[in-house]
Amino acid sequence: MTSSRIDQAGISARYGVVPRDADVWTQLVNFPAADDHGLRDVARVDAWVQAMRPQYWPPKPEADASSAPGSPAAKPEKAAAAEPAEAPAPVTETRAEMAKRFRVSHNTASLWTKTKARQDPEGKVLAKAFPAPVSDRRWDTKAVDTWVRSYRRRVWTAYSGSEPQFVKPLPEGHPQDLLDIGEYGVIRGNALSGKPALRGTMQTYLLRNQIAKPDRLPKDRKRPEVFEPMWFRETINREIRRRLTRGTSEADAIPPKE
Repeated sequence: MTSSRIDQAGISARYGVVPRDADVWTQLVNFPAADDHGLRDVARVDAWVQAMRPQYWPPKPEADASSAPGSPAAKPEKAAAAEPAEAPAPVTETRAEMAKRFRVSHNTASLWTKTKARQDPEGKVLAKAFPAPVSDRRWDTKAVDTWVRSYRRRVWTAYSGSEPQFVKPLPEGHPQDLLDIGEYGVIRGNALSGKPALRGTMQTYLLRNQIAKPDRLPKDRKRPEVFEPMWFRETINREIRRRLTRGTSEADAIPPKE
């Protein structure tokens, strides 16, 4: 019978992932939390893998006994260790399955698979080509994961539930701090590109509804009184996070210009 609790080694064995990948999973913000002994509820981990890593579902049949920490099955006998183990066949997926897994359009996934390597004028590699299919129109999911994590970071962040990768971290402050459009541009520009956005650029974004609407306006009869559009810090941070985690834009299929 499978233990109701599982450690990191058990996760690696149960889902057939290398210890390094199991370590990455356990550090994600939405991964089930461990108790004081470093053990996690198997049912909650199963639910997370089904939703977030469907390519590793269902669990390995032989992992049932080994998932229990300290169980004899977790320690193979010397005789068995002497026999060469067969390399597991890679888990593969089609473009349609890839699109469904990452919640992008089929056209986006198709464009990914056609991406070529890019180099700068000096020959330095800026981006690697998308992995070649391992069989007729099927790709190794682990190779796809590695490529998406490196070159489609917004998509990976939305898929994995991890913290967005800001160019510069969001500054600390009270969520209800009131900031003007210039301050909004500094925070947003630094987080997305490493350079503050100009006030004029932010005003254009506001007119086009490309940034959050102001929380406060002049003469709105609220306190404290404001004399220009103002935003709460939490509103600004929320908009920036949403932009980095939505992961469904067709623009993500086009390699960014350096």
